[in-house]
Amino acid sequence: MYIISGNKKGRKIITPKRDFRPTQSKVREAFFNIVNAEGKTLLDLCSGSGAIAFEALSRNAKHATLVEIDRDAVKTIFINAKAIFDNDNTLYKVKRISALDYVKRTNDKFDIIYFDPPYHSNIYFDCLNAIIERKLLNDDGVLAAEFGADYYKNFLETENFKSLIKDIMHYDVKSYGESILVILKYIKN
Repeated sequence: MYIISGNKKGRKIITPKRDFRPTQSKVREAFFNIVNAEGKTLLDLCSGSGAIAFEALSRNAKHATLVEIDRDAVKTIFINAKAIFDNDNTLYKVKRISALDYVKRTNDKFDIIYFDPPYHSNIYFDCLNAIIERKLLNDDGVLAAEFGADYYKNFLETENFKSLIKDIMHYDVKSYGESILVILKYIKN
């Protein structure tokens, strides 16, 4: 896997050894063609290899926070960061904590939040709820959640989700084979 575009284009990204499902190159490319990362702050929840954050930084994002609970994945993130950014850790910070605990505790706000837990994870609603309730997304921000194609419709049709975003956010669904991006933005008044 490689960084697709930007000033670090072509740099290799290694993935954790175990059962991780890194965000496909076509999904990363499509997402960053929709969302301009330049000058923005990004939160990469369940970051795995760090590919989303590193892609954003390559496209001149201002700063990225990578949140990952898995110890091996965190080691992989640091290996990738060292290889890609030559130990310039002013561009990013890595937090070894669960996504849910992070969004419940942080006071930071972000321009872009990318949330990619294991498909069928039971933390989708709780994390999205905490992000929205705690206003972790800046007013003009973008919140993206990656789902498996067989799960996202059921999630979007739940009353919990509908009531969470009602009159606050709207969403768009982008399909990339087995990966589905649900992109949420605040409704402008």
